[in-house]
Amino acid sequence: MISQAKLSLAIAGILLCTSMAPAQITRGRTRIGPRGGTRSVTQTRGNGQVSGTREATGPNGASYTNQRAMSDGHYTDTRTMTGPNGATRTSQKSAQNGELTSTKTATGPNGATYTNQRTAGNGQYTDTRTATGPNGATYTSQRSAEPGQLNTTKTAVGPNGGVYTDQRSVSNGQVNNVRTVTPPPQP
Repeated sequence: MISQAKLSLAIAGILLCTSMAPAQITRGRTRIGPRGGTRSVTQTRGNGQVSGTREATGPNGASYTNQRAMSDGHYTDTRTMTGPNGATRTSQKSAQNGELTSTKTATGPNGATYTNQRTAGNGQYTDTRTATGPNGATYTSQRSAEPGQLNTTKTAVGPNGGVYTDQRSVSNGQVNNVRTVTPPPQP
């Protein structure tokens, strides 16, 4: 027969083992290059989640960062890059429940910018792009698609105020296309 003390100890051990959350482990390392650049990696795992961060800095001041996380069917990825001349680029992606979202942004040292946003899922797709030049000119493109239908709109505005627009739609085999040009205002 098992004694009362041994039985109590066995029950306590079982309860402790089942009530404790799984351990979370974090590890990382950093390296320094011969020219002064650095690189570091950090990873965390546990409790059904995985995350990681990577960072790098060059001797000329350029930098790169990448952060990723995964848990329960959800994924995110963010990347940021900065050049020695001040130009930057950012990329963000996320996926969850069959839907993917992506955003990309870039800024040049001269002030020009570019943005691209995309979503896809549940039979639908959207894509929006915007570019702005250092002289103030802009370009925008919007596209959306779903079963049996496609819509696009493109708009360009020059630094002098001239506007060009192109709208297209395709639905059930029919195509509509409208283009508009507005000249710049006269002085």
